[in-house]
Formats: sequence, C-alpha cells, structure tokens
Amino acid sequence: MVIGMDKAAGRGLMGGVVIGMIAAGIPAAAQDVARRVLGLNEAAEWRAVGSLRIAGHQSCTAVLISDQEALTAAHCVVDRATGTRIVPQSYVLILGQMDGRYAAVRRVTATAFLPGFITKRPQIGIEDMASDLALLELAVPVTQDEATPATVADWPDPTGADVDIVGYEWRGPLEVTMRQGCKTLDSQDGVTAVGCDVITGLSGSPVLLSQTPDGPLHLVASVSARGNGTAYVVTIAPHLAELRALLAQRNGAPAGAPGQSLVYQQE
Repeated sequence: MVIGMDKAAGRGLMGGVVIGMIAAGIPAAAQDVARRVLGLNEAAEWRAVGSLRIAGHQSCTAVLISDQEALTAAHCVVDRATGTRIVPQSYVLILGQMDGRYAAVRRVTATAFLPGFITKRPQIGIEDMASDLALLELAVPVTQDEATPATVADWPDPTGADVDIVGYEWRGPLEVTMRQGCKTLDSQDGVTAVGCDVITGLSGSPVLLSQTPDGPLHLVASVSARGNGTAYVVTIAPHLAELRALLAQRNGAPAGAPGQSLVYQQE
C-alpha cells in the first residue's frame, strides 16, 4: 500500500506495492517497536526533518541533505501511472515543526526523480519501488543555525541493521514522531523491509542508522511503502548523483513524457 500520496493520485494503486514485494520474496513481519512523539527538546535535534506541504496540506515527510536540497519519495510529487507531475499551487517544506514552532520554512522551486519510477503496470514490484526517490531544490539555502543537513551514507549490507524512522504523520496534530531501533528483515535490489509499522504521511521519511543522540545523522534510505506492519524503504546513496544531475538540467529541459525522467520547476 502506498503511503503519504495525494489522495486523488493514489486511487487505484493501493495494495499493489506490498503484494508485488511479498510475491518477490521480501517478508513482512513487524516487531514490537513503540511509536513515540518527540518532545520539544528532542525534536530540536531533528530539525533537518520536515513536513512537505502541498497546496497548504501535509502530504509527506522530507529530509534536508544540503543547505538547499531535500529528499522525499517520488510518489509524493508525481503520479507514477501517468507520468503527470502533481503540481499543486505550491510546495513548502517546513523543517523542525513542533507545537506551533518551526526551524525554517522554504519554498520548493524544482523537483527531480528517476526514470524507472514511471510505470503503467497495475501491480508494482521491487524494481519499481527501488526508484521511489525525489530530490527537491529549495528557493533559499537553510542556514546552520536553522538546521544541520543529514549526511547520506553508503549502506552496502542493510540486512540485520537497526534503524530509526523519523517523520510527520498525517493524523491528529502535526508533530514529529520516531520509531527507534527497527530491525531490517531482508533486502533486494535496493529495497529493504523494516520491521516497523508506518502510516500515512511518513512517505519520504528518513531512515537512519541507529546511533547515539550526539552522533552525526547517517541517512541511508527513504520510506516508500507499508504492508502488514512492515515499512519498505529505498536505499539513497546509489541514486543521489543521478538525481542531482537531473536537477541540474532543469533550465531549458523538456517537460518529459511517461517513461522519461521528469523535472518540474515552479515559476
């Protein structure tokens, strides 16, 4: 089941992702990991994580990876069945939002996603999930005082790792939540099953190697889908250079067509 997708864009896709992944051999089995809402002091340490708002509404989660770039799930910004970019009135990233406060607010000026994301197949499998990443360009750089970007790290062997998932859910008050110490179950072609349940709004949430609170944020994957109490996440590092190259081509780039890489730049 695809999570965090615009309701209109998501109709007809619900259920296809998980069915395809289970059939391909990745197990779905959640562990007993408690979801918790971060308090003000703890949330301040996660200011690189933000709520991606589309047309003024919470849609997905995104994470800052440089002073002017953030990562989220591709299905948050494009309809994968048609290749049509979901173009709201505006995209806004609100970093570190908690209890009516925030660290920074930035407008998104351009997005890029991978060629393999577009598919017309009714059932979505691992090969499709592996490209569910989007890179966002922010209109104005985020300062170090506002938020410190997460560091994208290599993840050559995801199996058996402990990871944390931090993001903004699409229910109740907008607050940052954490699932800590989730165990990875299996991995195939850049998609890893993680034994933690996730809900709508957490698409694009950063998946980080579990660490001490004072350590650097090692960002390894992004939440893409859920099913049977399991999160399915996409490894970031192998795709980051291509996403940046696509974003760099935005000026004068063709609008694109289904099956091609698409870049959207707001006026």
